[in-house]
Amino acid sequence: MVTFFGSSEHTLDDKGRLILPGRILGEVPQNHWKFFLTAGLDRCLLLHDAKGFEELVDRIGRAVPGSRAHRALCRRFLGHSEEVVPDGNRRIRIPEPLLNYAGLETSRPAVLVGMGRVAEIWSPAHLGTALAEATPEEETLFAGLIEPTKPSAPTRES
Repeated sequence: MVTFFGSSEHTLDDKGRLILPGRILGEVPQNHWKFFLTAGLDRCLLLHDAKGFEELVDRIGRAVPGSRAHRALCRRFLGHSEEVVPDGNRRIRIPEPLLNYAGLETSRPAVLVGMGRVAEIWSPAHLGTALAEATPEEETLFAGLIEPTKPSAPTRES
């Protein structure tokens, strides 16, 4: 299974193309270098390998969208998705509507962040805002993911 990790900053060229680093491309065999860009929930773009995108479509896009939330989710992830294939220089072209959505600009930096099954593409400003401070929900989620074996602070014994 593909696992994207780490972060790095890259500059979009004047045509909105982004060079994918080896740590991203190395996770996918070269004969499967077909990716999908989608609009993320946090004003970033999500880069899926083909199999990961297929799994996303299976999970949210095959059922008839019965609720307003489901339709909105399909609209965001599937209605704003584009297939991208790296060229001989390992570049993908980010379509203008997705550039605009994520606040990305040609000839400006973009940050790639590996998130496990997907990689995020951020404008540095939006990423800075997203990372500024952990929310209470993140704190609760993190606490639920770890299993403390001992207290993190000394306890008072009576």
